[in-house]
Amino acid sequence: MNPLPLALLLILSASIANAQTGVEPTIKLDHNHQPAERVGVPEELGQITQALKDKLYAGFLTDEERAELRVNHGLWTQADLENPIYAARAALAVGVYDHPWLSHPEADRTDRAIAALKQGQPQLALDLIDLPIGRLTITELFIHAQALEMLGHQSAAIATLVNIETEMAESIISDSDELAYGVEGLMLLTRLRGPQADAKTQYQNLAKLLANGRDNLDRLSWRIRLVEAKLLWAHNNYKDAHTAAVETLRLHPRNAQAASLIANMAIDSFDFDAAEEIATKLDTIAAGAMQSDAKDLPPTLHSAIIHARIALRRKDPEGAEHAIDQILANMPDQRELLELNAAAAAAGFRMRSAQHLLQQYDELSPNSPYALMRVARTLAEYRQYTYAAEMLRRTIQRAPHWAQPRLDLGLLLVQAGEDKHAKAELEAALELDPFDLRAQNSLKLVTELASYSTIETEHFIIRYKPGSTDEILANEMPQVLERIHARVCSDQPGGVDHEPTTKTKIELMPNHEWFAVRIGGMPSIHTMAASTGPVIAIEAPHAGKKSSVGHYDWARVLQHEYTHTVNLSRTKNRVIHWMTEANAVFNEDAPRPSDTWAMLTNAYENNTLFDLDEINTAFVRPKKPSDRALAYAQGAWMFEYIIEHYGQQAPLDIYDASAAGRSATDAFAQVLSVTPRSFLEEFRTWAHDQLLDRGLILVQGVPDLADFFDTDDESTAAIPTVAEINTLLEQYPDHPQLITLRIGIALVGADTRLSPELVSMLEHAITVRPTDESPHRRLAKHYLAGDSFDERKQAIPFLEYLDARETYSPAYAGELALLYAQGVQPDHAKFAMQRALRAVSIAPYDADQRERAARVALLTNNMDEAVHQLEALIALEPDRQIHQRRLDALNQQIKAEE
Repeated sequence: MNPLPLALLLILSASIANAQTGVEPTIKLDHNHQPAERVGVPEELGQITQALKDKLYAGFLTDEERAELRVNHGLWTQADLENPIYAARAALAVGVYDHPWLSHPEADRTDRAIAALKQGQPQLALDLIDLPIGRLTITELFIHAQALEMLGHQSAAIATLVNIETEMAESIISDSDELAYGVEGLMLLTRLRGPQADAKTQYQNLAKLLANGRDNLDRLSWRIRLVEAKLLWAHNNYKDAHTAAVETLRLHPRNAQAASLIANMAIDSFDFDAAEEIATKLDTIAAGAMQSDAKDLPPTLHSAIIHARIALRRKDPEGAEHAIDQILANMPDQRELLELNAAAAAAGFRMRSAQHLLQQYDELSPNSPYALMRVARTLAEYRQYTYAAEMLRRTIQRAPHWAQPRLDLGLLLVQAGEDKHAKAELEAALELDPFDLRAQNSLKLVTELASYSTIETEHFIIRYKPGSTDEILANEMPQVLERIHARVCSDQPGGVDHEPTTKTKIELMPNHEWFAVRIGGMPSIHTMAASTGPVIAIEAPHAGKKSSVGHYDWARVLQHEYTHTVNLSRTKNRVIHWMTEANAVFNEDAPRPSDTWAMLTNAYENNTLFDLDEINTAFVRPKKPSDRALAYAQGAWMFEYIIEHYGQQAPLDIYDASAAGRSATDAFAQVLSVTPRSFLEEFRTWAHDQLLDRGLILVQGVPDLADFFDTDDESTAAIPTVAEINTLLEQYPDHPQLITLRIGIALVGADTRLSPELVSMLEHAITVRPTDESPHRRLAKHYLAGDSFDERKQAIPFLEYLDARETYSPAYAGELALLYAQGVQPDHAKFAMQRALRAVSIAPYDADQRERAARVALLTNNMDEAVHQLEALIALEPDRQIHQRRLDALNQQIKAEE
């Protein structure tokens, strides 16, 4: 059978913790995918530690000892599984907890009890270890305590765990499994009872126990490393938890718990591909252990949980329910499955159903915090802040000594912009768990934000780091933000016709590191900004290593994000995912760039446009790397179609239907009377006309280049001559492909200044295919190289075209500002200042742009703006005295003219 390849886990999960292990697996398999055997030892030893390999080969071992060692370390052979004790242990290791092997009367009762717990059968677990407390081992005490807690007998569970605490304190533990289970028991005791010493000392003591067991008691104990991984993960120390889980797999390459832990860390880090690969591998390993084909078996418990968690994080609650349906039918009382089922109902905004499922869970496990916690975390991720906070507070009431719900409440309040209350919860979480890295980072963030200065407008609160150059941009934001508010909240096309009830906080983060902490791992197409609803965090557009993107059009990005904020407010955070993204792109009020048109054309021609069901899936479960980008582009295109075909009220009615709990399909059926298929058919007809009007597809019957220049010899491509192309252009003068080909040939070796013939060809290309940026770029270059101003100003329409599509460079706007400033038309002064300020907006910390804006302001007699730009230059470059001298001179001039 194929053991879990450690190399795969390392590769897939490297992004979780940047682990550096240097492991090179050398697994040898025969043609039946069974491990080859040599003196009873499988050949998959390349992925285990050398120490374990040496022990497996040790000559002093008897055959029975060697077999037991193989089984205990996940290296069993098929012959080993003929022993019912070993077979049950193998089923337990690979996570098939309901396999008949674990019900065999000869199977170890401890293994059977653990399997019963994993299936959600605590009473069976108690029955299997039905001995007086004084005769139970530490392992059995831990099982006993877990069963009692699961049944809702928390006081009895604490009493049992105190026995473990006493045994660990008063006895020398010489068995590594006993030590591992003992530490896990103390972890549970801390959660239920709270630390008896200070929390820091208690954590350090647990870590020391594990380190001593690992280094001195049994260097081959995979269980100690597994518990160490669990301890570190519980404290949000992903890097070290990942390392410990990998070490577990090097000592037990088929250990489902360790692999599942790595997958869960991948999910927490949004590395869904890695988690899915691990889940698939877990099922394959389990099938091999059960001597079955993976297709013939239901998913393992760990695999189902992984897939359900992925679906929930991808905003796919139906997918989560589907992932657990089959295994839940086999294990109807399995607690984690029941928790996920309630979370999926909440994620689908079926709150009555969620409450009913929580009540059923409480009947099985009275006063348990775990289902509430799962639902609360899911609601928080779905931005249902009020419900989530209520659930977290109920969780805290049930588990007052558990740090995680307090941390989650603190993080939720940070996302909701309630920093003062967030700080109190984060401090409380750190009192219970001072080693929680996420709590530490979040508290640093809240403390940092508390020191920020604020600027308040009618609809916004702008926060920025005082004493930094960000103050310059922050003071320029209010007027722009209020203009954005008027646009986004209007009843114009794309407007949401709604105003949030509270002011939106705009948090200007000084660099990408702080921005990343602020958004807490939230995925976003705009990596420099993200909306949580009431808060929009935005990375300041600085150039340099600490920036993720450098300069960018922050106003356009904020208009995109504020659309999300207003949509979430109108729909009570229940907006259809693709619709809010489409609305946000539409509301950027910028023309579609040529590469986006090319992507849409390709999707149309290859019949890969998404329907209403598929487009949401493309956001949450993309099948190809390009799916997400296409979903954004097509979504905005469909949004445009809906407004044009059904009216500007139609998207708002769809939002309201979504807010009322209808699915995307039902909302579209209610408002537009369409099905996913009929909508796509109608949209494709409209899209065809759009592409045809822009020269991106050909009129039916018009040949394309392949038809013109095809040859019988498939190994060679015909190279057309200029004469051949010209002849064809006489017949097809508006053929966009022929025009592009002809221009491409003509531009080879051309000077910056073009011939009148080539200028004419480029201008004609623009009329035939207006979405192509290349002719505009080349004509702008041609005219800017002119000798006279009259020649250079002819570049203006081409520069305007390019600037309207530009997000990251101030070059076009800056050039336009200079051209307009030299103009003589009455409106040229206004245009010059507008373009100079746009260049400053894209690169607000670039002194060159500020210098240009100051010059343009002086040229156009805009003294107030000139003063402002010189003041900004003084803040940006305090060591350059010339800025202060210029400002002093300008102020004297203004005073003299008063």
